[in-house]
Amino acid sequence: MPAMKKNCRNTLASPRRRQTGRAGAFTVTELLVVLGMTALLASVLLSASFTTQDRVLRAECASNLKKIGSAVLIYAGENNDFFPIESWKNPPPTGTGNPWQTYEACRFAAAGSKQIVEGPYGLGLLFFGKEVADTKTFYCPSVLIPDYAYATYSEASWPWPSIPPDYALGNPYVRCSYSYYPQPKATEVIYDPNFGPFTVPLLASQSMVLVSPNPGDPAQGAHNYPVPLKTSDVNPSKAVSCDVLQTWNTLSHETAGQPAGVNALFGDGHVNWVPVRGNNKKGSFQPFDPKIWNSSPAIVIGNDPTLFRIIVNGLAP
Repeated sequence: MPAMKKNCRNTLASPRRRQTGRAGAFTVTELLVVLGMTALLASVLLSASFTTQDRVLRAECASNLKKIGSAVLIYAGENNDFFPIESWKNPPPTGTGNPWQTYEACRFAAAGSKQIVEGPYGLGLLFFGKEVADTKTFYCPSVLIPDYAYATYSEASWPWPSIPPDYALGNPYVRCSYSYYPQPKATEVIYDPNFGPFTVPLLASQSMVLVSPNPGDPAQGAHNYPVPLKTSDVNPSKAVSCDVLQTWNTLSHETAGQPAGVNALFGDGHVNWVPVRGNNKKGSFQPFDPKIWNSSPAIVIGNDPTLFRIIVNGLAP
């Protein structure tokens, strides 16, 4: 009996060894299939991680705008129901100011100067009025342009808002990465030479003299600024603030390296994501209509009052 058991084990073990040897061998085709599937899976996972990160930053941006919306309403409650003064100096139709000014908080005399010579206005008023304490709230975490980045205007010994001595980007204007452009219920017709007439919210201005909150700052001259709006004048379905609108390739939010859209705060205080997809039909004059953004080889929306107003008017709540 012991010998029979030994023979049985040997008889069963031999085929098992041969089977194991065959299973360990891969053909070239099988190896290529495995490598291809691995690369595809890695690509999908990497794309998913980028998308997740984009969504996280987009959510942080939306949170900032919600805080700004609450702060604007608190400011109005403390200032006879008036929204903060807009920072668009000398706007059309009587002036030549450009809409990138809607991102300004104030202006300093020069780099390294602590003297405010214009403002505060726009979102800057929410800081000096103490409605917003954390000034990073005024900046989208995805912003791509240094002129609109928090670190540009805040360094050690130079807290926001400031123009530090090493500032080398141009004019000493403190800019946020969110515009401040509340739009009234009243409308007007404007005309673009390339596209024709459009009905948009009214942009009226008046002469005002602003005062710096810092003792010892120089007296400011009179300039035209948009007429301050009361809460009841603001159109609740129109944007009050949104991400940077400068050039197509510098829109703050991307998906897979392509512009994805903007977050926008509306007059009723809610924030909405306005995607490129669905708002980019050519000739529709929706916010991301390529006919608007590509109307010239080097279009800069911040330098074109008419196109800026068409875009922000079209942002959907």
